[in-house]
Amino acid sequence: MTIMRMENGTNLKMSNIFLFFFLILFTFKTSISYSSAIKDFTIEGISLGDSVLNFFSKEEILNNKMSYYKNDDYITIGLNNHPSLKQYDWLQISYKKNDKNFIVESLDGILSFDNDYNGCLKKKSEIVLEIKDMTGIEPEEYEDKHRGDPSGKSKFNNSEFYIDNDVIAISCIDWSKKMEEKYFDHLKVIINSAEFNDFLKSNPY
Repeated sequence: MTIMRMENGTNLKMSNIFLFFFLILFTFKTSISYSSAIKDFTIEGISLGDSVLNFFSKEEILNNKMSYYKNDDYITIGLNNHPSLKQYDWLQISYKKNDKNFIVESLDGILSFDNDYNGCLKKKSEIVLEIKDMTGIEPEEYEDKHRGDPSGKSKFNNSEFYIDNDVIAISCIDWSKKMEEKYFDHLKVIINSAEFNDFLKSNPY
């Protein structure tokens, strides 16, 4: 199986919470449930294959679109500090363009670990261990420089699980002091369908 290394960094401007890549974040034991099937993983009660309309109004969906891709086969919405969110500060959901049912193809969220990279890595390790215990799958793990920082001083640490070609990715981002003028350090988890993962591999940005 070809492993896609998703450098899922953020471009989170504090002024408007602009979420650049795909982020998911949670308090693991209370906010996610799962089995061996990707659709059994839920975030805020939402899973891949659900209709966004079951959780948010059509007006909320249309008013919270994010501009990510040159290729607009998929639409992403971003919701921050929404009253329905119990575990996350931010939630992002992607669905196919022109899909009147707004079926979830990618689900993500974020939690700040500002200036606490070690704390982020500790929480990430707990999450990774729980997923390994429940699925029996060994993740692909790596750490590298973040391409969003020209200085090379920012880094990310990723763990990726592949379940029938669908993907769960858990990551910590540690921005350099200069980059922290615009962005903040965070923990993230991404849940992508296989089809959406193929879309990302096509470099749609």
